[in-house]
Amino acid sequence: MFVFPKGLVHFQYNAGTSYAIALSAFGSASAGTVSLPGTLFATGIDDAVLAKSFKTDVGVIQKLKAGLAVKP
Repeated sequence: MFVFPKGLVHFQYNAGTSYAIALSAFGSASAGTVSLPGTLFATGIDDAVLAKSFKTDVGVIQKLKAGLAVKP
């Protein structure tokens, strides 16, 4: 069983060799929303970790981050 606080971005990975089944539920009728671009790409998460998570390369991650950068 996994419990995630409201608004926390998360993922799960099946490291096994057989299928995994997931059942999810919200703890309230108003689960809220999270802006994933800012939550993922405007943080200190290492580019290599993001690249592996999204099955892409570091160059793509850097382009995404550059597109989300606050312009002066």
